[in-house]
Amino acid sequence: MSIRGGAAPLGPVHVRLTGLVRGDEKGPGIGIVNAPTAAEATAELHRVARVAGADKVVSVAADYRRAALAGGTTSTQWRIEVQAWGTAMAPVKIEPSDDVERKRDPEAAKAKDQDAAKKTDEARDAQDDASQAKAESTTAAEQAAAQQADAAAPPQTSTDTGSTMDSATPPPASSPSPDR
Repeated sequence: MSIRGGAAPLGPVHVRLTGLVRGDEKGPGIGIVNAPTAAEATAELHRVARVAGADKVVSVAADYRRAALAGGTTSTQWRIEVQAWGTAMAPVKIEPSDDVERKRDPEAAKAKDQDAAKKTDEARDAQDDASQAKAESTTAAEQAAAQQADAAAPPQTSTDTGSTMDSATPPPASSPSPDR
């Protein structure tokens, strides 16, 4: 049996049924009421799978074994063990796609799109503000570093005593000459 697209595997399920019967040297007695059968084991397997949430079981197999436990002069006890196993399958829950939701409620879809656009715009604005603040703090830090470098630098002096004046010092104020 193949797995259809409408079902997903839940996992393996396993059942074991055992029973004791009396028989003779030829085997268990005929018409045994309490001996499990393969049909009972597979029915129990399906019940266990339904309890677990499955709607069916695939790849079902069963194993029937009997073994003599004790022998006496008139009868023998036989242990009968039946196992069944398979894979539990559950229906797939299909989530509606965005297209189906839009067809059902166009107003809700529009509101959802507007909310998403608003959040995107807010995130973009916050990112722009953060980058602008970072640029301003970087510029302020560069200016502060430049001022500290200027303050730490020794003043420039001119070695020429002639008519050349230092550009950092203002020109002397003109004063009236004492001859007048």
